[in-house]
Amino acid sequence: MTPNSRLTQTGSVRIATVFMILFAVAFGALAMPRGQQQQDRDRDWYRDRNRDRDRNRDRYRGGDRDILIIGYERAIRDFGGGNGGRPSQDAQCDGGFVAVGFHVQTGEFFNQVWLECAPMRSDGSLGEERRISARTGSPGGRPVADAICPQGLALRGLRGRTGASIDEAGGMCSSVRDMAQGYENPRTTMTQPAMRPRAGGRSAETQCPSSGVVTGFRSTSGEYMDHLWIMCSEIQRSY
Repeated sequence: MTPNSRLTQTGSVRIATVFMILFAVAFGALAMPRGQQQQDRDRDWYRDRNRDRDRNRDRYRGGDRDILIIGYERAIRDFGGGNGGRPSQDAQCDGGFVAVGFHVQTGEFFNQVWLECAPMRSDGSLGEERRISARTGSPGGRPVADAICPQGLALRGLRGRTGASIDEAGGMCSSVRDMAQGYENPRTTMTQPAMRPRAGGRSAETQCPSSGVVTGFRSTSGEYMDHLWIMCSEIQRSY
């Protein structure tokens, strides 16, 4: 056998060997049960999805960058007053808005109260827009008292005095971010109080549950406002 013949034969053997290996791999893939192939694809999909989820969580979470939203449910907390009167329409902020203060129209007693509301951004800051809620209570009175939180703070409760009616009410204001943390006693700044002439009554206070912010008022009234409640929405944390 000539050298050229031996080289040709050796090359043919190597090519045949490569083809046999490729054929075996392809046959093994085809022979793999379909369920096993699906399991492998599912495993790869879950791995990629979890990696993307972790990447997004780290991107949005970074420190205090949780996304904050206002829940739809409202909790009711009693501020106080008398037992008379009939239910009035509620005073509520629009969806996505929180109370940053309130207004009171008085005569001899509290007649009507309504909220001043601001949009809450996803980082807990407040937008510049202001919307006024409907009024709750009984028409009457003339002077209007304003109880507005300092810039950047939202209403989380009321403090004042009540008896057979509402004598005095001031707003308890805190940072939305502090409220979102669920602190039992976040840093608080009081608004200017609104009060009726010759106010008396007993000390009264109510505040939203932890992680709650005021988004509405509820009252009963006749000739004047008899009783007052605050309505609270939860500040929910998301990613």
